[in-house]
Amino acid sequence: MGNFFDVLKEIITIGIIRDPLKRKRESESSELTNQILLDELVAHFDYVMKIKSVGKRLLYPMSFNILMHPDDYYSTKESFPFILPEVVSAFYKSIKRKKKAYPNYSHPASYWFFQFSACQIKAKDGEEDFIKRGEIVTTASLTTFDIRKAQQEGVRSEANVQLSVKCTNSKTDASNINMEALLGMDILSEGVFTFDFDETLNEDTTLISATTDKQRKGWATLRWAAEDGSGNNKVYDMFDAYIEISGKAETRTSSNIVRINSDAVMKQHVLIKYDPSKQTFLLAAFAKTRLNEREVPLSTVGAPQWVTLAKFNSHILLNDAVNIEFNANSDLV
Repeated sequence: MGNFFDVLKEIITIGIIRDPLKRKRESESSELTNQILLDELVAHFDYVMKIKSVGKRLLYPMSFNILMHPDDYYSTKESFPFILPEVVSAFYKSIKRKKKAYPNYSHPASYWFFQFSACQIKAKDGEEDFIKRGEIVTTASLTTFDIRKAQQEGVRSEANVQLSVKCTNSKTDASNINMEALLGMDILSEGVFTFDFDETLNEDTTLISATTDKQRKGWATLRWAAEDGSGNNKVYDMFDAYIEISGKAETRTSSNIVRINSDAVMKQHVLIKYDPSKQTFLLAAFAKTRLNEREVPLSTVGAPQWVTLAKFNSHILLNDAVNIEFNANSDLV
């Protein structure tokens, strides 16, 4: 069924708005509230649960990508940690209402996944357009689907993913989306939150906390020598489950970018990812890298070659010049 943009065009207007005054008026009159975010996520959850459940098995989405206009993202991002416990609580309530009809209500994934992104669409004629102020587009899937990671790891034109897509106050479209189209979306920023599934379906929001809230040191810590010759160490705590180690040419400032001010480190030199469900770390290298004195096979864009990264006392040597010591947080992994 079409590509990602075809689906979006059916439910929101993303054509280039030529009249800047019209866009200004829309921007001034639209306001994205916390209640809208809550209502939209719950409505999307209930819809997918209704169409996916079968026999005695209750199926429901556990992964959500929330695509927002950048102005809305930055004005509401401080609220995300407070909205999401309410969302998860509402999900548990919906599951409880269905338990009698669907006694097999076990979770399809090990944790809830929410990714908030400020984004824009790259139109075919080279121009760009944002999702409207005051509206969101949500995608939902049964298991974790991270749009940003799919872009970074690369996609094949034949690869597809089952997603349902919903725009504010619009119908939900269940779609088999060609992932190649994701390369045409520019993710400007992201906020990722995960919540462990509570087998008791406890609705008490004071007991629902994001996995990320439990992290004080992060999933792991990276240390390397400061470039000024002072002998001091630079320290980076890995709070994101997917990070990039990049060099001084790097211009991005996302929290998951580890920027090392050295000519020896290339842009997107190394990728590291953590899988909380398996409690494993993996590494992929796009420039010369040694891991514990063994050279790592080089990856190409769209085809990372992942190797296992030992949790403790791992040494990542970049271009035989910068040595990074990697240690997982033993309290979390």
